[in-house]
Amino acid sequence: MKTFKADLTLNLHGMNPEAAEERVRRTLESGRYRGKIILIIHGQGRGILRERIRNWAKQSRLIKTIWNGEDYFLPGGGGVTAFFL
Repeated sequence: MKTFKADLTLNLHGMNPEAAEERVRRTLESGRYRGKIILIIHGQGRGILRERIRNWAKQSRLIKTIWNGEDYFLPGGGGVTAFFL
């Protein structure tokens, strides 16, 4: 079994959706992580934050590929999403 290794982990647990989206956007737009893998920890809960972040990612021109944690058996399952920039 291979180990998943991200270049950066952003923990958004407990943040409101607007603040979480802003944090992700500012981090990615900084340009420091081009070509890197970013692991977003949004938690499972009711899925509000997960949905907001994943919908934003689908619209972003900065993200080449999105892996939903539950689909790719990432550590954290449905509570995480990986962005490949």
